[in-house]
Amino acid sequence: MGKKYPLRKYINVFLIVAGVGLFMGGGSSKKKSSSDEEVSSSSQIVGIILLFISLCFDGGTGAYEDKLMAVHSVGPFDLMYNIQLGKTIIAGVALLILNQVHVFLQMCQEMGFILFLLGLTGAMGQVFIFICISKFGALTCSIIGLSRKVTTLVASIYIYGHHLNSVQLLGLVVCIGSMIMNFMGKKSKGGHGKKESIPAEHSKPLDQAPLHYRDETSNKSGDVEMQSYTSNVKPITAGGR
Repeated sequence: MGKKYPLRKYINVFLIVAGVGLFMGGGSSKKKSSSDEEVSSSSQIVGIILLFISLCFDGGTGAYEDKLMAVHSVGPFDLMYNIQLGKTIIAGVALLILNQVHVFLQMCQEMGFILFLLGLTGAMGQVFIFICISKFGALTCSIIGLSRKVTTLVASIYIYGHHLNSVQLLGLVVCIGSMIMNFMGKKSKGGHGKKESIPAEHSKPLDQAPLHYRDETSNKSGDVEMQSYTSNVKPITAGGR
């Protein structure tokens, strides 16, 4: 996509990924039979491949949306509308091809209010996502989404009293610390933006600009320049000559 980030961003993302890996891989594993291990290992490989493809599409989508907003000046709500319109068209065509229109209508009849609330909350979340991409970029939006998930995870651990071993605790600390460092770095850079230098001749107010031919009160060079300019102009007679 041509998107470049500083080295600090790459280190930060690597620490976040390492923290998530330590947390997910540091759990207790129960002993299973050989057949169960073969099935679980093959399922894990397929799951990892599918997850990798999904994350690649997710990262490419965010970077492409960032490019559309920054380079092509596409508004966040225009982009959101077009994406949702495309989803609606694809879903409608799929319902017609699979002959599932009656199932969809029955679902709307049975759970119409719940579907309305689901669509409303989903739209509100999409508004925050697209505004975040347009203001701060796709990477910051992804880190914010990850921090939301980590916050939910920490709240679940605290509420339901889950036990963490030392490896999981280390991964959680690394992940949260990396996200805090990322947001602290953005906050520290916020007040040190470079201001554009304006030349002195362009920084004067309009009434102080050197418009000598507009000076009608003084007898200095302004009047002289005005007189020399008007002295070369011949008066127009009644006959137009």
